[in-house]
Amino acid sequence: MMKEKVLNKVKKAWDLSAYSFADMLGGGVGQVISLYYLSFLLYVAGLTPIMAGIVTGIGKIWDGIIDPFIGVIVDKTNHKIGRSKFWMLISVIPVFIFYFMLWYSFGITNINEKFIYYIFAYILWTTAFSLAIIPYESLLPRMVSGYNERTNYSSVRMIFSGISCVVSTYLYELLIPVTRDNPLSSNFTSNFAILGVVLGVFFAVPVLITALGTKETINDVSDKNISIKYIFSQYKEVFQSKTYKKYFALGLAGTFVGSAISASMVLFVYLTYGNIQNYFLGFSLVFLIVNIKGAIEIIFFLPNVYMMKKKNKHRPYLIDIPLIIVACIIILFINSNTPIWVLFIAVCFLGAGVSCLGFVPMTLLPDLSDVDELIHGKRREGVNAGLTTLGKQVVSGLAITLYGFVLEGFGLDTSSASPEAATQSSIWAIKIMYCVIPTIFGLIMILISKNYPLNKKTHDIIKNLISQKKSGQDILLTVEEKMVCEKLTGLKYEDLWVSKKS
Repeated sequence: MMKEKVLNKVKKAWDLSAYSFADMLGGGVGQVISLYYLSFLLYVAGLTPIMAGIVTGIGKIWDGIIDPFIGVIVDKTNHKIGRSKFWMLISVIPVFIFYFMLWYSFGITNINEKFIYYIFAYILWTTAFSLAIIPYESLLPRMVSGYNERTNYSSVRMIFSGISCVVSTYLYELLIPVTRDNPLSSNFTSNFAILGVVLGVFFAVPVLITALGTKETINDVSDKNISIKYIFSQYKEVFQSKTYKKYFALGLAGTFVGSAISASMVLFVYLTYGNIQNYFLGFSLVFLIVNIKGAIEIIFFLPNVYMMKKKNKHRPYLIDIPLIIVACIIILFINSNTPIWVLFIAVCFLGAGVSCLGFVPMTLLPDLSDVDELIHGKRREGVNAGLTTLGKQVVSGLAITLYGFVLEGFGLDTSSASPEAATQSSIWAIKIMYCVIPTIFGLIMILISKNYPLNKKTHDIIKNLISQKKSGQDILLTVEEKMVCEKLTGLKYEDLWVSKKS
């Protein structure tokens, strides 16, 4: 009996870990690209701020456009290992190859040719990334169905994501040893090629582990042919849900906040203090700033999970986002003469605050498929994931493109990533993205999250109704249950699939 309990615990730990490995791609890639790629394009590739903004903007918008299509294709895939796992396996090699191409231009010297190259490299990369991450986002509802059990899987997933963020940042700082005396420049070109290989392997292998190590429920899919009209009809149906609309708005606002902060963090340190090597315990200032934020972010998962289980899954927004606003106010008044410990305090608030931006939407997403099923009688995890990612990537792309125009408009000097080359106007351009925009969108998120209708009680009600409907039982609906259905969907109960007679 004891041996059986131990084996069950080991199996459970493996199931949680196997599922979570793939988010080492989602977490680590997001960390490195959002923090460092804009600076790479400006100071190593030699692009202008507008060019750099357009490269990342087009790549992210392309990613957003194709994500819903990939989501529908995933939902329409029939394969013996599972529709999500099949596409994750397909993505492994492209993830490695195209990630390397992000950081190496094969000797191209003409600035316009490099501009075109990096646009296509980013498009290829985001396509490979989507082939991995969209099936992954739709995998959990096909593995487990319980409200709290999904939270457990998402919690472990965030731990793996956090570990990947720390390790990938350490590898970046190790391979790209930027200092105040040796600032970021084209002299680091070969270092970035090595970085592309090392991190390419680091991100691709975990996707393979998840694809091979998880068990996906195999469901039949309709044989309806996929067309543009069909795909957009799926989006239209998903958007009928009032809950999904609120989730979508929260996701867009959170993405703008996260993109603005991530794109500004390293550049702000470079131009305000310089990247001081061996600042503390052998670590550089940038590494410490980034990973103190990351460490606080991981630590804050614990109270966030507690709030989710005791209250609801969106409660962390109301606690965490005000901390982002506090951090932004502090950073707004920092300059090169401000003691660095003030920046560390701000970063601690920032880490606690942003811990909700990825974690909360991730835990909310699987439950949206249940609301969708309540309305239409269909489970479309891939469509939900793809449409969500479309919005986030388009917003992120627009944010970075806007950033490029703002930096050029305020006169950013790309000759040197050092405080000596920074002007007051360029520092304020960074602060607009780093502080002002996150504050505005953070306030919007607080207002929306106060009225988010899906929680454990309402989720249990709709799951029970769906179960009754599928089993052919006569649904005996209480007044409260009817109100819950109408509040979640924004539709009259009589218009829902669950109300129709079989």
